[in-house]
Amino acid sequence: MPRTDRVMDLLELLRGRGAVGVGALADELGVSRRTILRDLATLRARGLPVTGEAGPGGGVRLEAERGVTAVHLALDEVVSLWLAARLSRAASDLPWGDAARRGLAKLLASLPRERARDLRALCRRVVVGPPASERVRGATGRPPPELLSRFEAAFLGGRGLAFAYVDAAGRRSERRIEPHGLLVQPPAWYLLARDLDRGEPRTFRMDRVSAPRLLAEVAFRPDPAVVAANLPAGVDWQPLGT
Repeated sequence: MPRTDRVMDLLELLRGRGAVGVGALADELGVSRRTILRDLATLRARGLPVTGEAGPGGGVRLEAERGVTAVHLALDEVVSLWLAARLSRAASDLPWGDAARRGLAKLLASLPRERARDLRALCRRVVVGPPASERVRGATGRPPPELLSRFEAAFLGGRGLAFAYVDAAGRRSERRIEPHGLLVQPPAWYLLARDLDRGEPRTFRMDRVSAPRLLAEVAFRPDPAVVAANLPAGVDWQPLGT
């Protein structure tokens, strides 16, 4: 059985039971006790509240009463919730806007410290600005469908991105970039990048991109200076806050 499937089967066993011994879990999944202990450590590292008690009647259990912390959210899922809350707050004073902000703060607080720090660092790379001007709104089209998944993979994974680009003057070029940041000015969004061939910060509007492809061989570390250099005047950004 692939390890991912086995860990998910272990999670389902824990969800359906109270305290259960490591030996019993090993027998049921057909693996060693050492393997079960490694898989339990994996679940804890992902933020799941797995606890253990020694002695008769003890065992490991999933603390279901912990509520939201018993739900495993992937990195991109948490970022999407954060971005949705920021966009709703930027658009207008909507009902439950403050509740969304408080809920996300609680979610981050419930995560292991290292994972919460990584999430905050990722969210700092996403800048929500004011809505686009009427001129930009009238000219903005939809990005190619494949751009979303490839941008997400490059942005989250620290990998390069290549694409064809048409600038405001209609000039076409091939670009290779490091996507250090994202600027959202509804309905437009922009790649805040370092151009690999020119060695300079550059901004690219999403609907002017075509034929995007991931550059798996290009790795980079996010640089706040690249984000700051690409931001237009009037967009507030606090690199040390979330």
